[in-house]
Amino acid sequence: MPGKQIVGADEYSNYPEEAKDILRVSNYAAANYELILSLKPDLVIAWQSGNGDKIINPLRKLGIPVFVIDTGEIDQVPNLFKRFGKLSGHTDTAEQRALEFTERLKKLRSSNLGKTPVRAFYQIWDEPLITLNGKHMVSSVIELCGGVNIFAEAIPLVPYVNIESIVAADPQVIIAGGSQEEQPHWFKSWQKWSGISAVIKSQIYLIPADLMQRHSVRILDGAEMMCGYFDRART
Repeated sequence: MPGKQIVGADEYSNYPEEAKDILRVSNYAAANYELILSLKPDLVIAWQSGNGDKIINPLRKLGIPVFVIDTGEIDQVPNLFKRFGKLSGHTDTAEQRALEFTERLKKLRSSNLGKTPVRAFYQIWDEPLITLNGKHMVSSVIELCGGVNIFAEAIPLVPYVNIESIVAADPQVIIAGGSQEEQPHWFKSWQKWSGISAVIKSQIYLIPADLMQRHSVRILDGAEMMCGYFDRART
């Protein structure tokens, strides 16, 4: 969708670079409804599990059309592109982006087919310890790479877990959101849990959260990194 059609964005919109110049109208906890109304949008795109009914329902009550998304599988992303294309009047561009994504995904899936399963823990926070269950798209990326999310069966989409349950599940790989350049302060704290296979074999890695937790093109960049880390654990 061409940037010139986007009149407002949440405060975390940072890609592409031009997105940083778009007026901020919301964050994960609240939305500025007066500001949104003043922009006279034809459509608001909302993220169900991120924004929630607390933010989405008031928009609907104001009479603003809201398109709500909540993709849980990486295979659903191309269809999301197509739907955006129809809504924004850019069907051809959207079809092309969907095709490119699908082809790249097929190659990645094919290259990881039949590999030995790897038990994985995906960490998004440390105090408390927070992860993602099997219904989140990150879990579908783990599966794509031949991994097994050790908390796939947890009930909440974003479960709080304890270190004892992680030790018991004994992940072979631990993936945390972040980058080597800006390591979270807690990243090195895993070293004290010497009974976990991932710690014993130094299979603890960082992947920028923007590449893994945003349901768009860049999730394939995150997937490629994750698949590479799982391959290291298999050697």
